Amino acid sequence: MDPIYLIAFIVILSILVFVHELGHFVVAKRSGITVEEFAIGFPPRLVKLWQDEGSITLDGHEFVIGRKLNIPRTIQPGVQVYAETGIDAQGRPEVTKLEVVAASADKGQKSQTTGSEAKFFGLLSRGPAEVPAGNRPTVTVDALTRPTEYTINWIPFGGYVRMVGEEDPSAPGSFASKSKRARLAVLAAGSLMNLVAAIFFFTLAAMSGTPEPVTGINLKGEEAPLAQTVINEVIPDTPASQAGLQAGDIIVGAADIDFKYVDDLVSYIEDKKGTEITLRINRQGQMLEASLTPRVNPPPNQGAMGVGISYEGIENRLTYLPLPQALASGVSQTARYVALTFYMPIAILQNIFPAEAARPTGPVGIYQQTGSAVNAAITLNWWFPVLWFTAVLSTALAVTNLLPLPALDGGRILFVIIEAIRGKRVPPEKEGAIHFVGLALLVTLMLVISYYDISNPIPPIDWASFF
Repeated sequence: MDPIYLIAFIVILSILVFVHELGHFVVAKRSGITVEEFAIGFPPRLVKLWQDEGSITLDGHEFVIGRKLNIPRTIQPGVQVYAETGIDAQGRPEVTKLEVVAASADKGQKSQTTGSEAKFFGLLSRGPAEVPAGNRPTVTVDALTRPTEYTINWIPFGGYVRMVGEEDPSAPGSFASKSKRARLAVLAAGSLMNLVAAIFFFTLAAMSGTPEPVTGINLKGEEAPLAQTVINEVIPDTPASQAGLQAGDIIVGAADIDFKYVDDLVSYIEDKKGTEITLRINRQGQMLEASLTPRVNPPPNQGAMGVGISYEGIENRLTYLPLPQALASGVSQTARYVALTFYMPIAILQNIFPAEAARPTGPVGIYQQTGSAVNAAITLNWWFPVLWFTAVLSTALAVTNLLPLPALDGGRILFVIIEAIRGKRVPPEKEGAIHFVGLALLVTLMLVISYYDISNPIPPIDWASFF
């Protein structure tokens, strides 16, 4: 495992996951949903980068939760806590310490110390509170808006936005308590951000130099790529076989005409049916001539000569697009790949594409293709492979997450649609159970896909052939 490829893989995946989760995060915040954590990677936690400010109401008094205070998960509205408070740099009442207080032996009766001086000792004294452990004043948490924590976790293959009450509509500020429109917007925002990212990277790819075929005017008078005409099949008992043509021969031209562009040979033969012609052939570097007469009415599924041809050696050049044209290209390419994703199953059923072309790729396969793109970028001193691959991967991530499968954004969207049709929501505990089972199945599928990625790797793209 090359460390450069691994670093590139983690960086690219982290960028796309960050963009995806940022979409959820921004729309959730704008919808009034309390976001508890914005995380890159999956637990265990590596580091907490920072946290926003929060707020807490204690016995009717509101306080700021600063950026450094950790709030235990056990602290919820209605819980009895011991609080130390103070004044922050902006002159606002601030909580500096919070601890859950266990119920006393006399059925949770509060300490006999009463009054604001006992409850908010730290606030009044403007200093640390020294309260005897056996007689600590307690207050009730009336309301709590948790600060959002921004974290990086150890497992780098993913990320998440943890919102309050994703399946609990009774929790204040919860995701589940919001309207269907707000929930749909939050769920769709991640994939929409990935499409925006795809446009961005396709645009950068177009500006970094897009390979386009060198073209010219062929014998039909049409613009066509510069290419060699190669025989890849010779049908027995045809003019081509009788003239001694062989698979692998390059047809250079005929008489005083050169075949330089795609369809030059086809156009020439169409005009010479029934007339003897002499073709110039390049056979492994040796120049030969072959005479034959193209048939006017060939049998079905056979051409006038009786050969199958392909075009090789198509030359490309780099075209550097300015920003407006590059942006238009980025939008077009993103739309093309989204449409191709949905068209692929139909194309396979119609035998237009082999089933192997739609083979899903897991983390191992993505790592392999990342290595191919990075290697090409280093070897060719050309950023296009990495930018193009990142754009395609972002498009795939957007479409995949919208599939109506449990545990994916599309699966959650499906439940919102079902709620709209039924007029009532699926019970939160049932929905949560379905998503849990779906997640287990998706993890299992990912392991199976990774096994095939290891045992039968997807062939890397030959980036050098672009030139």
